[in-house]
Amino acid sequence: MPHRKLASFSEELLKLMPLILRGVFRSQKDELGMGRISIPQFLSLDLLDKGGPLMMKDIARVMNVSLPATTGLINRLVTMKFVKRVYDEKDRRVIRIALTLKGKETVEKVRAQRRKAVENIFGKLTESERKNYLEILRKVVKVLYPKGYEK
Repeated sequence: MPHRKLASFSEELLKLMPLILRGVFRSQKDELGMGRISIPQFLSLDLLDKGGPLMMKDIARVMNVSLPATTGLINRLVTMKFVKRVYDEKDRRVIRIALTLKGKETVEKVRAQRRKAVENIFGKLTESERKNYLEILRKVVKVLYPKGYEK
């Protein structure tokens, strides 16, 4: 019987999550919401904003994608002028990827829009419901990242 309840839960969750994500993205009026940048592109920009200039291999590791996939992703962001390559002064073979001002402004705009969307949605819930929701999400994060996660 418990297995059946878990299966039912997982089926409903898998139906609801895409609806929630689409609803949140639809409410955004920024580059991400308008489809001008992809989710992996935004995640890369967000990573660079939080982690400072990073080498390609570090971006690939955190994003959990291959180095060639990361190179393609970063090349597109360079073309869009969201990031730039920064060469090490002591060793020109060492290249780090850094946000440009345009990239930084884009990250900040997307974050503000996402925050506004979350506030609009979760403002309809009670304080207690929001607290319970965050408690559950924290537990889920601990299951997904038992050794901690990179911010």
